[in-house]
Amino acid sequence: MKGKWVLGIGLAIVVAAAGLAYAGAAAAPGRDEPAPAQVVTDFYNWYLGYIRGAEEMRNPLADGAYRSSECLADSFIDEVDETVASFGKGGYDPFLMAQDIPQSVTVGEASIDGDEAQVRVETSFEGHALMVTLQRLDGKWQITSITLAPEMVVSSFYDWYLWYARGSGEMRNPLVDGAYRDCGALTDRFADEIERTLASFDKGGCDPILLAQDVPERVEVVEAAITGDGASVRAHMFWANNPTPGERIVTLVLVDGNWKIDAIAL
Repeated sequence: MKGKWVLGIGLAIVVAAAGLAYAGAAAAPGRDEPAPAQVVTDFYNWYLGYIRGAEEMRNPLADGAYRSSECLADSFIDEVDETVASFGKGGYDPFLMAQDIPQSVTVGEASIDGDEAQVRVETSFEGHALMVTLQRLDGKWQITSITLAPEMVVSSFYDWYLWYARGSGEMRNPLVDGAYRDCGALTDRFADEIERTLASFDKGGCDPILLAQDVPERVEVVEAAITGDGASVRAHMFWANNPTPGERIVTLVLVDGNWKIDAIAL
């Protein structure tokens, strides 16, 4: 069972007991500060524990309790403040990147590059994963951003793209309509490249997002690899009456703390 909250008038939280599994490394021997994965574990232990409360459910966003967490960088706290303030009658949880509350989260090992680290977090929701970025600030690791994992960005984008193309009873074209520019999943550079590609078509051409002329029945993300501020996601496209999928490599980059698609290739 899972709970759901929305911020604003009539705020309510209904959530099952939440727990946390830790698969990451503990603090390195001889170091005073906790290692990045431990910081993430400590934060979600506290966050889900706060929601459960001792006697009743609580909302750390509405209460502003997250502001006192030593696991969060001041800059990230300011960003969350702005996000929460922008909600009208509803919104998503910027720490869980969802409206529902998971029963548990599993923290993976950290990938560390100098004073920056990334930690993958998987929630109990099927296929739902986050990337938590940390920086070493004043001698301790602190969380500076939380985003959807790259493969989730790709999966969500293609789900939207296929839904838009199929329309509600009639086919639509997200390229001709320019909807790809407004979806928020692409970098400005890639959107400009798509526009130039479309302008170069005379009598026809290949969809620069599907790299095909026909719309597939479905797209499945099968693998993701992250290196610093870049990621590569392998996706399979399936067409009717063809058991062999077409493979696409989707490249993503971090833009203002969010993963965005910057290229798609065979």
